Amino acid sequence: MIKAVLFDMDGTLLDTESTGLIAWQYIIDKYNIGIDLTLPIMSIGLNHKSMAELFYKEFGDDSPFEEYWKEGTEYLKNYEQEHGIAVKEGFEELADYLKANGIRMIVATSTYHDSAINKLKKAGIYEYFDGLIGGDEIISGKPAPEIFLKAAKLSGFNNDECLVVEDSENGVKAAIAADIRCIYIKDIKDISKELKEKIFRECGNLAEIRDVISEINK
Repeated sequence: MIKAVLFDMDGTLLDTESTGLIAWQYIIDKYNIGIDLTLPIMSIGLNHKSMAELFYKEFGDDSPFEEYWKEGTEYLKNYEQEHGIAVKEGFEELADYLKANGIRMIVATSTYHDSAINKLKKAGIYEYFDGLIGGDEIISGKPAPEIFLKAAKLSGFNNDECLVVEDSENGVKAAIAADIRCIYIKDIKDISKELKEKIFRECGNLAEIRDVISEINK
């Protein structure tokens, strides 16, 4: 029986991964870093600490990652202010179903807590959720399982009563490591074939998750 759904945010609930890459491209071009978007795409699903470690490993400890991060974040903030934040396809249909059936909705995102709340409010969907765990509230970010274990605890239900919804390889790995059933919805980059064999189900959009939960809970 599924009693809580644990949602990743960027790329799963909100169409923000693509805009994040726009911000990275701005930084790459401005500072002539000499890379493409491969590394930023690899960092999808990571929290700030893990993303920094990835960049320092690639460019050395003297890399001005924090400068890039700060300026890129400001660019993204202004971009989202101007263009808004789009909600992923099928959210309303799924959310209405979950609410009608008393299934709790928890956000488990690598984005920092307050920033995540602001994004969800800008997108107009914050009030749907029963709780949120941000990337600044954990020690080990995705692909470590900590964030989903904390989200499950916040929901008040056991791991086998929860369902994770993710779009990134790092997030899927975290759900699997937490031993929580995971539904994968592709966003920017597809996960590996090997990882797909370990997920519970793949869906084309959020609305399709209704049928998966109905099947489990019947």
